[in-house]
Amino acid sequence: MADNSRQNMRVSDADRAATAQQLADALAEGRLTTAEADERLAACWSACHEHELADLTEDLPTPVPVPANTAQVARNVWSRPLLTHAAIAALVSTLLIARWAVVPDFAGRPGFAGPPQFVDHSGFFWPIFPIFWLAVSVVVHYGIRVRRGRQLGG
Repeated sequence: MADNSRQNMRVSDADRAATAQQLADALAEGRLTTAEADERLAACWSACHEHELADLTEDLPTPVPVPANTAQVARNVWSRPLLTHAAIAALVSTLLIARWAVVPDFAGRPGFAGPPQFVDHSGFFWPIFPIFWLAVSVVVHYGIRVRRGRQLGG
């Protein structure tokens, strides 16, 4: 009796949308032809009871549930160690650029006796090399965090 009452349960638009998504996924995976998918989608949107929706997907595999902790894994990627690493890299990069911009250029010759000449910035921007390697270290750290997050259940 309980099974019969469950079959006669009316469905909501959300139930129809979930079934329609399952049918669309089956079409995208190649489990249904376009004609079969169109026929089943039309029946899906006109279904009134649960058994009608169940009949449309009974020969399809059950969808794999998305892990509930996906958002948690994404938050864990940008945790304190990675943010600290990125902040230190940004601070060091800023200090390198400031040093390049402010410290006078002594023409690069030992024993230069004249007054300091400030950098006209038409020369070589040497801080690019340490800044590049700082950026690479942050990107590698991020990649490690993402990989670990996937291994832990993401």
